[in-house]
Amino acid sequence: MILGCDIGTSFTKGAVLDGGELVDSIRVPTEANPDKAMRAVLDGLREQSKLDSLDFDETVVTGWGESRVSMPHASFSVLNSLARASLWNDPPCRCVLCLGAQNSVVLSLNDKGRVMEYRMNDKCASGCGKFLEIIFEALDISVEESVAIAEAADKKITLSGQCAVFYESDVVSLINAGESVANITEAIFEALTKTVGTLCKKVKTRGPVLVGGGLANNSRIVGGIEAVTGKPVQVFGAGPDLMGAIGAALSVEAAL
Repeated sequence: MILGCDIGTSFTKGAVLDGGELVDSIRVPTEANPDKAMRAVLDGLREQSKLDSLDFDETVVTGWGESRVSMPHASFSVLNSLARASLWNDPPCRCVLCLGAQNSVVLSLNDKGRVMEYRMNDKCASGCGKFLEIIFEALDISVEESVAIAEAADKKITLSGQCAVFYESDVVSLINAGESVANITEAIFEALTKTVGTLCKKVKTRGPVLVGGGLANNSRIVGGIEAVTGKPVQVFGAGPDLMGAIGAALSVEAAL
């Protein structure tokens, strides 16, 4: 068995693969401490599935916090992890979009599944998960309830900001002006999907878009990306936020 871990800025994801099959997974808060998060992954797997670190032929780590993990491990790049996981999920896949907490990235794959081109969002957070955390905190709503709230929108609002900080200022102004939370929430979704759509257009892609990362759990965002890109969108089937962890594990499984 192989344990793949993706250490993101918000959550650390672990995926256990055996013979190319996903047999277990776990998610724990990273809390800016990759070492602690890795221990939490191992403790969690031991508790929920009786799996010990000695049960794994290899532990592979990718993501933001990989270089800060002190326990012995192999490493694999984020981009290649996403590519491998995408082909595992859908072999014909040629376009991958991962929407993380701090970064969003779009990949173009060739017929052999190799990364030919990619683009990441710039330093602004307006195309990733942290953006929603900031805005929804100002609106006093949760990510989970946001889709239902946005569906109640009855007026189109266009936000004038160009980054998360300015969008937050726009939102505060709208709240003070008495605008409904539903209309503001829908405007936020439109702003985010427009940013992601612009990112996707910077890469030459073919076929449907396979979307992973935590934001791919949000049906409003997935639908918005489909609208702005004009391409069919498929969500990574094994749990969108597990894409990087599964890809990391696959990097070793192929060699065993």
